[in-house]
Amino acid sequence: MSESVTVLALNSTENGLERFKLNATKALLVDGSAVTQPIDGVVTVSAVAGTVVVDGSAVTQPVSGAFYPVTQPVSVASTLTVDGSGVTQPVSGSVSITGNVSTIGGSLTVTNQSHFNSAPVSSGSSIQSTGQDISSAHRLVIYGDTNNTAEEVGVQISFDNTLYYDLGLNLYPDSLTGAFVREIESSAKYIRINKENQSGNPENITADIMVKN
Repeated sequence: MSESVTVLALNSTENGLERFKLNATKALLVDGSAVTQPIDGVVTVSAVAGTVVVDGSAVTQPVSGAFYPVTQPVSVASTLTVDGSGVTQPVSGSVSITGNVSTIGGSLTVTNQSHFNSAPVSSGSSIQSTGQDISSAHRLVIYGDTNNTAEEVGVQISFDNTLYYDLGLNLYPDSLTGAFVREIESSAKYIRINKENQSGNPENITADIMVKN
């Protein structure tokens, strides 16, 4: 047979004849197309080696629904909430910290450095103490006494222990005893005491800086 033929067969449901068409190789034509037909339902394929073509394309097909082949890496640009709380979580194990860290616990050390010990300051002059490194200090106390109760005691700071600048912090002696004291915090690296005497009288000053670090 070189062309398709039409075959008449008995239709048992309608008690009549039904037309069926066969192609040249005697395959039954069910819709006149003679191509692979779509299938609705579940199809089981077994004992097949190689690729099974299900749509005529022989390529990978899209999959709809959940598909978990292997554990996938996750990239998170911000905080990843792992327990529904969205807060800082406890850490178990060793934690390394780099950089400068302030003391969290333990004891602090207090040291004292003398800057002036009854040092004379003639009228119309000034003196400066030796710079003290306070880069590791948490707090410091400047204290002492002078017989010049009319004028303040100045404080200067520096980064390189060479160029000093007035901190703008003046300590005023007690008018009766001449004692002065001030507790401060500072981010400076070096500190020193500056005393000017414009009183018209000679002056003697004693001054210390106590540091807690």
